[in-house]
Amino acid sequence: MAEEEQNQEQNAENAEASEAVEAGAEAVEEVTGAEAKAPSILMPMLLSAVITVVGVGVMVAVILPKKIEEAIAGASTAHHGDANGTSHGAGGHGDGGHGGDEHGGDEHGGDEHGGDEAEEEDATAATEEDDPHKPEPIVPEGENIVINPANSNGTRYLLVEIYLLRDNEKDTAFPTEVAKHTKHLQALTVDYLSAEDAQSLANPVTKERLKAQLKLAYQDKLGQGHPIKELIVSKWIMQ
Repeated sequence: MAEEEQNQEQNAENAEASEAVEAGAEAVEEVTGAEAKAPSILMPMLLSAVITVVGVGVMVAVILPKKIEEAIAGASTAHHGDANGTSHGAGGHGDGGHGGDEHGGDEHGGDEHGGDEAEEEDATAATEEDDPHKPEPIVPEGENIVINPANSNGTRYLLVEIYLLRDNEKDTAFPTEVAKHTKHLQALTVDYLSAEDAQSLANPVTKERLKAQLKLAYQDKLGQGHPIKELIVSKWIMQ
């Protein structure tokens, strides 16, 4: 009886041990299956990532440069096409421009005519600005002529200022001729007046004589084309 109970207990223990072993085996199988499933899930993901990276690399390394080259080539072609179009347009305009040049010739003629009118206007303006009644100084405005009388030894001097009035009111070149010969007129003045002594230069009669002589000398220098009407002495100061 005791042996049977012992055997039953032993059998029960063996059964429990068998169950524990089977449970452990199932747990191992579950873990193994999970481990097996994990790589099976990760592998496709890894492969997909690798393929994506490789695809991007291929696109960057191969496809993208080709696309850029094609875009550049297309832009260059379009640019040349526009340039050619402009060139042809310019050529067409050039042909039309040739007619335009002929028309421009007419306009050029008009410009010449306009130039003549402009010159006439300038001449008219110059005539309007010119005052025939304005006395012209024989030296630049604001300057005077200083003479040392004969036998004065530099102790006396005569300061004079002389203007010329034209005889021909239409002689618009008179001011220019006087200005052009200013040095000659000044030299003639010094020559005539410095030949007189201080006492003679102080005499009004001598002054009138010298005015007449200087007028003739000035006229000879300016020429008969620019007749002098009057010689005006604005200053005659003896010191």
